[in-house]
Amino acid sequence: TGSVRMGQQVGPRVAARFGKALLELGGNNAAIVTPSADLDLAVRAIVFSAAGTAGQRSTTLRRLIVHSSIADDLVSRIVSAYQSLPVGDPSTDGTLIGPLIHTRAYRDMVGALEQARADGGEVFGGERH
Repeated sequence: TGSVRMGQQVGPRVAARFGKALLELGGNNAAIVTPSADLDLAVRAIVFSAAGTAGQRSTTLRRLIVHSSIADDLVSRIVSAYQSLPVGDPSTDGTLIGPLIHTRAYRDMVGALEQARADGGEVFGGERH
């Protein structure tokens, strides 16, 4: 995982030794979860990285790449973790997630979710109650 520029440097070096490379380039803050992962630890890391800074850092987690054999279990755990996060007034003690900064940010988020669905993705959670 890295930039396209880094891939242009790594790819030829790996090819020179006839090695195999799997380059996920130009991506946007992905976490990769394999079947050997400690899923409790992975969920804590994923939720903190994605929600702990409320998207205010450039390193906020935006994508998951998960082995199919553990995907259902991991998604279920993440949905449960998100349901336990305190949402509300950010000036109130104990609140972890406040509102989006402005209407455009809200529209962008809704648009991204709609695009994910249009691209064949499945969105878990986020329904209004």
